[in-house]
Amino acid sequence: MKNNKYIFLLIVIGLLFTACEGLLEIDPSNSEEILAADALQTESNIKELLNSAYDALPGVYGGTFQRSGDLLGDDLTFKPGVTSNLVNIHNRFSTVYFTDHDTYTNSYVSIMRANTVLENIDNIQMSDDTKKELKAECLFIRAICHFALVRLYSQPYNYTADNSHKGIVLKTNTKIELLARNTVEEVYNQIESDLKTAESDLPPSNSNFARATKWAAKAFLSQLYFQKHDYDNAFTMANDVVANSGLQLDASHYQRFLSANDTIGSEVFTPSSEVLFKLVSTPERNRSVGGYFDEYKADETNIPNIRIAPELFYNVISASTQDKRINLWYKVFNVNQDNEYIGCTKYNKSFKNIPLAFITEQKFIRAESALLKQSVNKAIAIEDLNDIRERAFGDDSKNVSSDISAENLLVAIQNEKRLELICEGFRTQDLKRRGSGGEKDLLVRGVSWDYPGMVLQITASEANELFELNEEPQ
Repeated sequence: MKNNKYIFLLIVIGLLFTACEGLLEIDPSNSEEILAADALQTESNIKELLNSAYDALPGVYGGTFQRSGDLLGDDLTFKPGVTSNLVNIHNRFSTVYFTDHDTYTNSYVSIMRANTVLENIDNIQMSDDTKKELKAECLFIRAICHFALVRLYSQPYNYTADNSHKGIVLKTNTKIELLARNTVEEVYNQIESDLKTAESDLPPSNSNFARATKWAAKAFLSQLYFQKHDYDNAFTMANDVVANSGLQLDASHYQRFLSANDTIGSEVFTPSSEVLFKLVSTPERNRSVGGYFDEYKADETNIPNIRIAPELFYNVISASTQDKRINLWYKVFNVNQDNEYIGCTKYNKSFKNIPLAFITEQKFIRAESALLKQSVNKAIAIEDLNDIRERAFGDDSKNVSSDISAENLLVAIQNEKRLELICEGFRTQDLKRRGSGGEKDLLVRGVSWDYPGMVLQITASEANELFELNEEPQ
């Protein structure tokens, strides 16, 4: 990659320890020797560096990955007059200069920190069990960062028959070198390998699911298989998570993003008990994640730049007035005026958690995969859809019956997922998956799912004699 020099040299000597207090007093004149000989001498040093890999994840999954992906799709619009990289992404004019630099750079920051731990941990005295677990956490972090990158900066799995189209650069070491982009097949294989090892070696739980666990790795594996159209394995993984993780749907949609107890009227809500992996805000330490979602923030003190498309709100979201999600997640401002707009209020709280793997999403994967795998299981697809609808409507009035056709059931599940997980980074990836899976004439705001502008461009600094940039929209 840059000039793999650009991003990796910058990371190794400039960004590697930015979150590790006590490891900063080193002369970066010879980064490779310093990292091994001076900075990483104890178990505590290794754990601090691993913590810094986690600390970089909010720069990836704290809004940048989700926001950029959703802007390519059909759910959002912009405040008139706004000019920014985000507008270019939404308009599919992403170029080497106007693109999502944050997701790209921060993903490799996390990856390089994880790789540094992996390359040095065997030289540090600690128990074998501790080493095994810390290595598994590094592989989990490396996998989910590569997964974010390949979904934003490459065409989806199945775009070519053998998936030989350009993916992203896989970094499984800290060597600074010029590299060509790996194929999408190679990237997916590496992610799968990392997650499977992590799933095997991680513990089933931790104190607050802010660190990787066995169930989080299984959840990301189900996401990976789902994007690969491997619906048998996607179903198996999601079913395992839903049936055996010990977690279940929250009683309220409100809980998923809470970082602490909160009150609406006389009702007290506790943080989520269904989230398998999340980015955590800590109000008591004045530490907040998810700041990149502030572009959506819609309250009396903030006019959002990113808004819900009016046609989506009026024709789809508010079609059922009994849906509890309407009042909970949306607000119409300047009603019936020329400047009316619809804000998404999911991210209004200053201190919020960002769920990245959770039971609701796993039930959607299980439900859709149940209909698309080789041996169809319509009953479990109906069960999952009805569970989610009953929470949304407070009763079974919108439940589907057992005599619904598999075709209509699939459409219902896909539509419900759009309503339930709006602005969480899933919609555009689902559209690309459906398009690459053979769905006919699938358009996204007037362009085909495989239009070059549906893929983000990689920053100009990465181009070199080996590294090819993405095709530019015509």
